[in-house]
Amino acid sequence: MKFSPLMLAWLLPGLVQAAASQDMAALEKLADRFMQQEMAARQASYKLGKLDRRLVLPACPAPRVDWSNAAQTTGNTALVIVCPDSGWSIRLPVSINEKQLGVVLTRSVSAGEVLQEGDVKLVEVANPAMARNVLTSPALAIGQTMRSGAPAGSWLRTFMVHAPYAIRAGQPVKVVAGGDGFTVLSEGIANNNAAVGDAVSVRLSSGRVVRGMAQPDGSVSLNY
Repeated sequence: MKFSPLMLAWLLPGLVQAAASQDMAALEKLADRFMQQEMAARQASYKLGKLDRRLVLPACPAPRVDWSNAAQTTGNTALVIVCPDSGWSIRLPVSINEKQLGVVLTRSVSAGEVLQEGDVKLVEVANPAMARNVLTSPALAIGQTMRSGAPAGSWLRTFMVHAPYAIRAGQPVKVVAGGDGFTVLSEGIANNNAAVGDAVSVRLSSGRVVRGMAQPDGSVSLNY
């Protein structure tokens, strides 16, 4: 079949446009690679939407993918695919489901025990209603002291542990009172257990009771 010059003039622009249109499937693959990288360090799954195959865009040599809103990177959100060379941009919906992880005990423990690395592990929380107050990282549990006993498999919750005591009730302690240009040292007996940074009541040798803050070295500081 022969085409007249007039017919070629009418057909060629459409042929060129079709040859140079953007491959939507390629953009979806690019977006999927972006999500794989973003989710690599997160305990989350995602589901990408689909681009409208009826959409015709100029082919882009180097499209870029990013979050449509950097402040919203979970739940129902979107990516934006941009072509700097052609000036077009399109949104691609994505649904992100964050896994909830919690710390459980790997063995039965007693009150007063200090948790070690092998005593806890991370487990996915299947029921979000069970995740209330559950520690979300083994680092928050290791080195902590149990307030009460608990069996193996128990969720480890914030109120079940406390930082190791730096001072114990009945223990002799040094009291360091300081202010602007002065420091006074004295001794007394602690009236309560206290972790570093906790408030502790101390009865001095004079009988006076003061209240200060427990320090890492087991002393009590008072600021005036």
